[in-house]
Amino acid sequence: MASNWLLLRCRCGQSFGARQGTKPSCSRCGESSQITTTAVFTDPNTLTEAVANANLPSEISQQIENKLNEKKRKKLKSRDIANAGTIQRILKQSTDERGVLTLQSLRVCLDIEGVTEPSAEQIIGMAELQGVVHRAGEDEWKWLA
Repeated sequence: MASNWLLLRCRCGQSFGARQGTKPSCSRCGESSQITTTAVFTDPNTLTEAVANANLPSEISQQIENKLNEKKRKKLKSRDIANAGTIQRILKQSTDERGVLTLQSLRVCLDIEGVTEPSAEQIIGMAELQGVVHRAGEDEWKWLA
């Protein structure tokens, strides 16, 4: 049975979390009667992040949010075009237990990783040119090494 997690705020200004149905008390001053519920979460990890954000001074909170958004943008942008290490990892993930790589499995892994360039066909072509894989059937390749 899943339980809810509460983001609570004490009259002293401290925010903290507790499982719903428990008798909470402030982690700063120990107050247990004048506590208000600010939000409800189903995941304790989300609650942890909410508590941390709620206790940050507003000046610092805005700076952190801007930096996190910038990091997310850079990460998403870099995932569109894969580097050599990412391509090699995706190729290995696309290979089954027999050592066979299919075009379909490669497409699925590229999609999961959010990689749009190079395409599955381009990756297979490069791997064939470099002598890493050879054609084993229609839309199937085997590793040479």
